[in-house]
Amino acid sequence: MSDGLPVLEFVNAVFHAGRNTTVRRGTRWHGVPRARLRLADGRLSLPVTLATELRIFRDLDAHALRFEHDLDCRTPQALLVQLQAHYPGFAEDELVTLCHFRLGLELA
Repeated sequence: MSDGLPVLEFVNAVFHAGRNTTVRRGTRWHGVPRARLRLADGRLSLPVTLATELRIFRDLDAHALRFEHDLDCRTPQALLVQLQAHYPGFAEDELVTLCHFRLGLELA
């Protein structure tokens, strides 16, 4: 794709129709207005609009993670295990960016 949009990569590229959330370490994705998603088959999605917010990881609760795209990461404890596996040295006092996006039925 030559549109220059950044690509959100996923270890577990499962999504749901409607609102989805992904949590990323640091501030790289904060304020990014649009992106493409890397789908499970390697293709890129159509552009999606992102709404982002910064949080300290330890302040997240299950309510904040209720739309996490990966059902296995909808509690802070489960998400912490995944973040520590994918971001070596990740600690609970770190800043994370919650990226919220909406998808239609075609990707669910």
